[in-house]
Amino acid sequence: MKAPALLGRLRFDVRGLRPGLGWLRRIRGGAGPRKPLSKPLLGGVALVAVAYAGLGGWLALNAGATREAWQASIPSATVAVAPLPPKPEPRVAAPAAPLPTDAAPLPLPGVPAAVTLVPAPVPGLVEDSRSGPLPRIAQDGRQPWQVYARPFPATDKRPRVAIVMSDLGLSGVTTGNALAKLPPGITLAFLPYAERLDDWVERARTKGHEVMLSVPMEPLNYPRDDPGPNALLTMLGPDRNVERLEWSLGKAVGYVGITSTTGSKFTANPAAMQPIIDVLKARGLLLVDARSNPKSVAGPLANLAGVPRALGDRIIDRDLSRGAIDDQLRELEELARTNGAAVGFASPYPTTIERLNLWLTALADRGIALAPASAVVNIQK
Repeated sequence: MKAPALLGRLRFDVRGLRPGLGWLRRIRGGAGPRKPLSKPLLGGVALVAVAYAGLGGWLALNAGATREAWQASIPSATVAVAPLPPKPEPRVAAPAAPLPTDAAPLPLPGVPAAVTLVPAPVPGLVEDSRSGPLPRIAQDGRQPWQVYARPFPATDKRPRVAIVMSDLGLSGVTTGNALAKLPPGITLAFLPYAERLDDWVERARTKGHEVMLSVPMEPLNYPRDDPGPNALLTMLGPDRNVERLEWSLGKAVGYVGITSTTGSKFTANPAAMQPIIDVLKARGLLLVDARSNPKSVAGPLANLAGVPRALGDRIIDRDLSRGAIDDQLRELEELARTNGAAVGFASPYPTTIERLNLWLTALADRGIALAPASAVVNIQK
């Protein structure tokens, strides 16, 4: 019990001594006439009262010392507490790298990266005409097909496969998708009917694509299958066809030559095809014969005239199933190993672009080089 409480209790007991003397009255006989207390009894009572009073006084004077002594008797220990370490500052994650956009397609393993092509037109390689700017051989002998070509290392002795993505330019969405997703090693052939053809060609060359013109020519089932205005036709004379050819050539600058995916009838006619070969030779352009007709004479005539030429071996997406496209690409590889080079034609279908990109991921591992059209001319056996 604490000292203040004990002191209060003792004080109560002392104060209660007086009321507590009632037992003396009971001893004396209850409520009757009081009898005088004996001196020994009074003396005892007084002695008890003095003792209580003395004890209460002592406690009042020594309560503080008593409390301190009592607290000192309790065992205690002092423990050093180390301060808490400061809370570390939250780490801010570095911003993620930007995703690639359509303007910059991801490079594929083993596929040549984008290169810088010579800006077009190159002075000395162009002449003005009523049809527009036409290519020409420079006075120093430079030819447009060589100057505007996508560079390819002459020391690369691997079999070469060229892919020509044809008939671009009519659909802005389709053409834009091809430019966004195709690697720059693939050659792009544009139709002269395309709106803003010069812009499309410039964009393609800026991305590193070699560019050709896909000149409309007469198919076997003409006129039911109409290749469009200013197409080259067997019923026209040489001058008219040359005029139409120049109309196509004047629509853009920076291309290396021409091809055609529609001329199954025209390219099989030597009389109609020879004037076109003569124009290509005079203007320093190459020819890629798509061989839409197995009887085409375009390639042999170009070879005799000394015009750089390449021959189409497969149309890889005549059947648009994934398995069929993959089969055609494998056949191109085998032809390249046998003949030194092979040329595949394709259209800008989403499935075709998907299968081409997948095929190209491991092409170099199989010992085959993806090459522009200009790098396969005069190589095929």
